[in-house]
Amino acid sequence: MEALSRALLANVPVWSLILALLLAALQTRRAWRLDRWAEASLLWIAFWVLGIGGVYGFVAHLAFGPFIAEQIGWPNSPFQNEVAYANLTIGILGLTSFWYRRRDYLLAAMVGYCSWFFADGVGHVVSLLLDSNTAPSNAGSVLYTDLLTPLLVVLLLWLSRKERCRLR
Repeated sequence: MEALSRALLANVPVWSLILALLLAALQTRRAWRLDRWAEASLLWIAFWVLGIGGVYGFVAHLAFGPFIAEQIGWPNSPFQNEVAYANLTIGILGLTSFWYRRRDYLLAAMVGYCSWFFADGVGHVVSLLLDSNTAPSNAGSVLYTDLLTPLLVVLLLWLSRKERCRLR
């Protein structure tokens, strides 16, 4: 049970993305179309990846800063608080995007998320290549989710561009 708990806590970006995509598939199963699934996926990504993941990142960086820094392979610093607050901002944007269900608001939240997390992914690659930083939260699953999830979100935004129906 402890191993499962550790795996879940260490891979929030992975399981939250999988859960979001599965929930979107369940939500659109009766009237499935690619654009409807893409729109539903964006809403569930807003809730789980941005919302829950952002709040989790806030708590983790604020309450467990030294541990998180060690997992990333970087020294701890007061900057952990700044990262925590940025995560909280993304969390709030994700949760409110899910509740408001307005395309323009969702788009703004996704642009903020994608730009920040893709840049983080590039930073992880740089740290891996220049500093040989193979720490679990630098070269592990977070490296891939920081790079690939924003690309997936951009694809989903494009696929859902004509879908204006707010799925409930």
